[in-house]
Amino acid sequence: MANKEKLTKINNELKVFINESSFISMKCRNKLLKYFSEDFKVNLDISNYKNVDLKLKEDGTVIYREDTYKSDISSFEELEERYTSFKEKAEKLISKKEIDFNNMSNMNNVTNLLILIGLIMLCIIILIFGIIALISGDWFDCLWFVVVFVPWIFPKLRNSLQNRLIQAKNYLKSLLKKV
Repeated sequence: MANKEKLTKINNELKVFINESSFISMKCRNKLLKYFSEDFKVNLDISNYKNVDLKLKEDGTVIYREDTYKSDISSFEELEERYTSFKEKAEKLISKKEIDFNNMSNMNNVTNLLILIGLIMLCIIILIFGIIALISGDWFDCLWFVVVFVPWIFPKLRNSLQNRLIQAKNYLKSLLKKV
């Protein structure tokens, strides 16, 4: 592979690293740029710019946000060695900081199941209190329960319970398909 093709590949990978780290956070992107500065021995202005463009040239100069920085690279092989070192650090940083949506989703689904169990238990307790008030002849508590408490809590509880029940059902179906 010719030097120009390798350099094009390196510059494309640099763009990918910057985009991935920017997606994670500005802090991650700035850390990635610090790694680049250390490996290529250039003093980049690492500020919280919205857009960052980083490009290497064959002679080892670095173009960063339309500014040119000169490094002490003497050959293309040295440029490749430094880039390889930077690439290892960048991949490690991005894989460590990467957001795992699957685990977050599973945690949310497990939390939903726990809340659903709690809501069902709350409904059962409320029903038991109502039945006890009716059986014991405590008409005032039973009337208060029917007229005030049930209309106040059940419309909100019913909608929440239905939404959580649908989400839990979908999660359990997906678990059963995996098994």
